[in-house]
Amino acid sequence: MADTTRMMTPLERLGASRRHFLALAGASVGASALAACAAGGGDSKESGGSVTGEGEKSDDNPLAVDGSLPVEVVIFNGGYGDQYGKDAGEKYKEMYSEADVTVDSTVNIQPDLQPRFAGGNPPDLFDNSGAQKLSIDGLVPQLAGLEDLLAAPMLDGEGTIEDNLLPGVKSPGMFGDKFLGLNYVYTVFALWYSAKEFEEKGWEVPQTWDDLMALGEKVKGEGRYLFSFGGQNASNYYQEMALSMAAQLGGKEVMTTIDRLEADAFSQDAVVKAYDAMGEAVKAGYFQPGGEGIKHTDAQTAWVQGESVFYPSGSWIENEQADVTPEGYDMTAAPYPAVGEGALPYGAIHGTAAEQFFVPSGGQNPAGGAEFLRIMLSKEQAANFSELTKAPSVVKDTVPEDGFGSTALASVNKLIQAAGDNTFTYNFSDWYGLGTDSVTNWTSFLKGDIDAAELREKEQAMIDAVREDDSITKFEVAE
Repeated sequence: MADTTRMMTPLERLGASRRHFLALAGASVGASALAACAAGGGDSKESGGSVTGEGEKSDDNPLAVDGSLPVEVVIFNGGYGDQYGKDAGEKYKEMYSEADVTVDSTVNIQPDLQPRFAGGNPPDLFDNSGAQKLSIDGLVPQLAGLEDLLAAPMLDGEGTIEDNLLPGVKSPGMFGDKFLGLNYVYTVFALWYSAKEFEEKGWEVPQTWDDLMALGEKVKGEGRYLFSFGGQNASNYYQEMALSMAAQLGGKEVMTTIDRLEADAFSQDAVVKAYDAMGEAVKAGYFQPGGEGIKHTDAQTAWVQGESVFYPSGSWIENEQADVTPEGYDMTAAPYPAVGEGALPYGAIHGTAAEQFFVPSGGQNPAGGAEFLRIMLSKEQAANFSELTKAPSVVKDTVPEDGFGSTALASVNKLIQAAGDNTFTYNFSDWYGLGTDSVTNWTSFLKGDIDAAELREKEQAMIDAVREDDSITKFEVAE
């Protein structure tokens, strides 16, 4: 995925924390600024109220859209581009020929949309993404509820919208007891490698940590490394890897314990074992030296050019490295290796939904905005998104086995299918703005300046400071 979409913090780039967007009021606009203008244009729809319109409701028009009204949509034009939004706009026009359909795109969500909220004329649907997205704190009072959308039938499939979403997709959009945001992209985190190299050398992808360490000796014998890392901004990709291994070992509760900022959260047995395993790899010299002085893109370039074998990342990585990946590399995702007999099976994945779309309650046509989302969530448009971006949407069964010719997308799709409900995520780092601290900690660790026990102490101190600071709003952890 291109850098424009994932530069708030390294873990926000991962997408792992986008379940709620509550702590990342990443745009410069504050909650009070948006809340002050909540009344503007808001009388037409109660905040959090239904998006069902005043048109003629039918099986073909479950949201009662008035097809003569214009609809305006704003797409964040980052790593996924905006073509998928334009294509959905064409479909909307096909369905409602009298409607004036406008699909605009920008990388400056907050500067472009804050004045419009203040003026009472927000768009009917927008993608709140990027480094300059709008603060959730101020947005929540101005958003329409999307429960009617979830209950609406699929445009071109069986069952309701909700029936056709991947596991865990609804959770990111829940704010209190209201479903206000629909996350459109499904991000999977995995261990990435060249399937071509593994086939040529007859290597097996390690399923256990012992197998990984054994492969590390072979790689070291070639004068290469198991891993590269970008210590300037994304060494905590390895935090994501370690925590994922801990979740597979100890179960989902391991992650919720950390999200709750509990004392001794980083002393949980599963976390200790996962961090100690990473420490073994550091001591064995399996991390490429010099990573502390480079960015993640430089580390990833070293990886695809053969200086290292593996790289942990999210499912955007193929697009992000497209310009420097050798032809025939066959970039492929694998589950992280298990560090012991796990509470979750091998193949359980860290997966979460990202790219959050909102329907402002004060827009001119909230029902049209929700209908536009229903179109985006059709099988046809979801498949189109994946073909264009080589990334999965949140809609089930829309990526073919060959991944539209992408080994990366095909492998991610296989991981999703194999994992089923065995998925997990966590939010603490971005909820509480801890990305910079975690990068500092992990860079010191991967460089060899501190050991695994010291790293865990620093991580625990990081969340302890948040827990003990009464000025910081704490966020509820979903069960």
